[in-house]
Amino acid sequence: MKFSSYLLPLALVLGLGGTGSAVAQPQTKLVQDLPKSLIQAIWCSALFFEESYYYEEGSEDAAHYEDLAFDLGADIDTVLLDDHGLRQEEVDEIWSVFDGGAYDLTMEDDESFLAQLELCEANYDTLL
Repeated sequence: MKFSSYLLPLALVLGLGGTGSAVAQPQTKLVQDLPKSLIQAIWCSALFFEESYYYEEGSEDAAHYEDLAFDLGADIDTVLLDDHGLRQEEVDEIWSVFDGGAYDLTMEDDESFLAQLELCEANYDTLL
Protein backbone atom coordinates (compact mmCIF):
# COMPACT_ATOMS: atom_id res chain seq x y z
CA MET A 1 0.00 0.00 0.00
CA LYS A 2 1.44 3.36 -0.96
CA PHE A 3 0.94 6.61 0.82
CA SER A 4 -1.75 8.50 -1.04
CA SER A 5 -0.74 11.43 1.10
CA TYR A 6 1.74 11.84 3.90
CA LEU A 7 -0.69 13.53 6.25
CA LEU A 8 -1.59 12.24 9.68
CA PRO A 9 -4.35 13.75 11.73
CA LEU A 10 -3.06 16.78 13.56
CA ALA A 11 -4.02 15.17 16.86
CA LEU A 12 -1.64 12.26 16.27
CA VAL A 13 1.31 14.45 15.36
CA LEU A 14 0.69 16.85 18.23
CA GLY A 15 -0.14 14.04 20.63
CA LEU A 16 3.02 12.08 20.00
CA GLY A 17 5.12 15.20 20.14
CA GLY A 18 3.58 16.49 23.32
CA THR A 19 3.61 13.54 25.66
CA GLY A 20 6.53 14.91 27.63
CA SER A 21 8.29 11.60 27.81
CA ALA A 22 11.77 11.20 29.15
CA VAL A 23 12.67 9.21 26.04
CA ALA A 24 11.97 10.95 22.75
CA GLN A 25 11.13 9.32 19.46
CA PRO A 26 14.43 8.02 18.10
CA GLN A 27 16.30 9.79 15.34
CA THR A 28 18.80 8.55 12.82
CA LYS A 29 20.39 10.13 9.75
CA LEU A 30 18.49 7.58 7.67
CA VAL A 31 15.12 9.22 8.43
CA GLN A 32 16.15 12.89 8.39
CA ASP A 33 14.84 13.43 4.84
CA LEU A 34 11.66 11.36 5.23
CA PRO A 35 8.24 12.96 5.73
CA LYS A 36 7.33 13.39 9.39
CA SER A 37 4.18 11.35 8.86
CA LEU A 38 6.23 8.39 7.61
CA ILE A 39 8.53 8.66 10.61
CA GLN A 40 5.44 8.68 12.86
CA ALA A 41 4.16 5.54 11.13
CA ILE A 42 7.52 3.81 11.72
CA TRP A 43 7.36 4.84 15.37
CA CYS A 44 3.81 3.55 15.75
CA SER A 45 4.76 0.21 14.21
CA ALA A 46 7.67 -0.07 16.66
CA LEU A 47 5.34 0.75 19.57
CA PHE A 48 2.85 -1.92 18.43
CA PHE A 49 5.65 -4.46 18.17
CA GLU A 50 6.94 -3.63 21.64
CA GLU A 51 3.43 -3.88 23.09
CA SER A 52 3.03 -7.39 21.67
CA TYR A 53 5.75 -8.56 24.09
CA TYR A 54 3.68 -7.46 27.08
CA TYR A 55 1.19 -10.28 26.53
CA GLU A 56 1.63 -14.01 26.78
CA GLU A 57 3.01 -15.46 23.56
CA GLY A 58 0.22 -16.79 21.39
CA SER A 59 -2.51 -14.81 23.16
CA GLU A 60 -5.09 -12.84 21.20
CA ASP A 61 -3.69 -9.55 22.50
CA ALA A 62 -0.13 -10.45 21.49
CA ALA A 63 -1.34 -11.50 18.05
CA HIS A 64 -3.36 -8.28 17.70
CA TYR A 65 -0.35 -6.04 18.31
CA GLU A 66 1.95 -8.22 16.20
CA ASP A 67 -0.52 -7.99 13.33
CA LEU A 68 -0.73 -4.20 13.66
CA ALA A 69 3.07 -3.93 13.72
CA PHE A 70 3.78 -6.34 10.87
CA ASP A 71 0.98 -5.15 8.57
CA LEU A 72 1.99 -1.53 8.98
CA GLY A 73 5.68 -2.44 8.83
CA ALA A 74 5.27 -4.26 5.51
CA ASP A 75 3.61 -1.20 4.00
CA ILE A 76 6.33 1.05 5.42
CA ASP A 77 9.06 -1.20 4.01
CA THR A 78 7.50 -0.91 0.56
CA VAL A 79 7.43 2.87 0.80
CA LEU A 80 11.01 3.07 2.09
CA LEU A 81 12.39 0.72 -0.55
CA ASP A 82 10.30 1.74 -3.57
CA ASP A 83 9.43 5.39 -3.02
CA HIS A 84 12.49 6.57 -1.11
CA GLY A 85 15.12 4.29 -2.66
CA LEU A 86 16.58 3.00 0.59
CA ARG A 87 18.53 -0.25 0.60
CA GLN A 88 17.32 -3.19 2.72
CA GLU A 89 20.27 -2.72 5.08
CA GLU A 90 19.20 0.89 5.69
CA VAL A 91 15.60 -0.15 6.31
CA ASP A 92 16.80 -2.80 8.78
CA GLU A 93 18.88 -0.16 10.60
CA ILE A 94 15.86 2.16 10.85
CA TRP A 95 13.79 -0.64 12.40
CA SER A 96 16.60 -1.45 14.82
CA VAL A 97 16.80 2.16 16.00
CA PHE A 98 13.04 2.58 16.36
CA ASP A 99 12.45 -0.80 17.98
CA GLY A 100 15.21 0.03 20.46
CA GLY A 101 13.60 3.40 21.14
CA ALA A 102 10.22 1.78 21.79
CA TYR A 103 11.83 -0.64 24.22
CA ASP A 104 13.64 2.20 26.00
CA LEU A 105 10.42 4.19 26.25
CA THR A 106 8.48 1.35 27.84
CA MET A 107 11.31 0.75 30.33
CA GLU A 108 11.81 4.40 31.26
CA ASP A 109 8.35 5.95 30.92
CA ASP A 110 5.58 3.39 30.70
CA GLU A 111 2.88 6.06 31.05
CA SER A 112 4.14 7.95 28.01
CA PHE A 113 4.55 4.68 26.10
CA LEU A 114 0.92 3.76 26.75
CA ALA A 115 -0.32 7.25 25.82
CA GLN A 116 1.57 7.14 22.52
CA LEU A 117 0.43 3.58 21.85
CA GLU A 118 -3.18 4.60 22.41
CA LEU A 119 -2.85 7.49 19.93
CA CYS A 120 -1.25 5.22 17.36
CA GLU A 121 -3.95 2.60 17.72
CA ALA A 122 -6.74 5.18 17.55
CA ASN A 123 -5.25 6.58 14.33
CA TYR A 124 -4.07 3.31 12.78
CA ASP A 125 -6.28 3.61 9.71
CA THR A 126 -4.79 6.99 8.87
CA LEU A 127 -1.13 6.06 9.29
CA LEU A 128 -0.83 4.84 5.69
